[in-house]
Amino acid sequence: MSLSPVAEFNSLNAAYSRDVLRTSRASELALFLYDVSDEGPSIRFLYNTGIAPELVTVYRQSVFRDDPLLPHGGASDKLLGVRELGMSHLPAKQFSASGTYYTHALRGAGYIETAALSRQLSRRFYLVAGMLLGQGARQSRHIYAESAVDKTQNWLLSAADHMIDSGILSSWRESESSKSACPLADIPERHLLVLTPREKDVLAEMLRGFSNKQISACLGLSEYTIENHLRRIYKKFAVHSRTALIATLSH
Repeated sequence: MSLSPVAEFNSLNAAYSRDVLRTSRASELALFLYDVSDEGPSIRFLYNTGIAPELVTVYRQSVFRDDPLLPHGGASDKLLGVRELGMSHLPAKQFSASGTYYTHALRGAGYIETAALSRQLSRRFYLVAGMLLGQGARQSRHIYAESAVDKTQNWLLSAADHMIDSGILSSWRESESSKSACPLADIPERHLLVLTPREKDVLAEMLRGFSNKQISACLGLSEYTIENHLRRIYKKFAVHSRTALIATLSH
């Protein structure tokens, strides 16, 4: 009995990820699509080896915008990035963001180092293999990303070929174009019921990855007012940071 395209894709990813994990000595891996369309960047996880769902949600909704290892500026296929959380192994010019929000989120989840390799599929899409090293990992103190470049590139190439040949990429494009552009669409209704209309507006812009200053400009409110709205939102959900709020809203 033949496998479906999705089952074949999952089998392919499982096989390659085992090989990359062994060579890189990372503790977890993720494969995802990075979309740099004119409507704004977004990502879609295709495979991961056991990353906590809360971190996947937080990263997908906002943290990825602050990830210095993503090809924000249209980096080449062969860009390899390794980042020790708190200190970078790459020249500063290769980073398009400070990575503070990104670093805070991953440190909070117990990771000490990350690495990424990307492959451009089209003007709009990149396929990205991300590696994570947890502080409790016994096999290594660092990710040996350079040793795993060839294996990771083979993974990205095989995954890209399968997605294109099987039509997975085309079907994802269609499903994304039919989705609502509202970032609150994935938030459970019970969470939205406790918010005022203006708080929902502020939350929506925050989920788009905007800073308080950007939200202020979008909504025509002062930064002080935005800060007050966020404080009230935090209080309603008993959290003290954007990262914690996003994780709470994902449940």
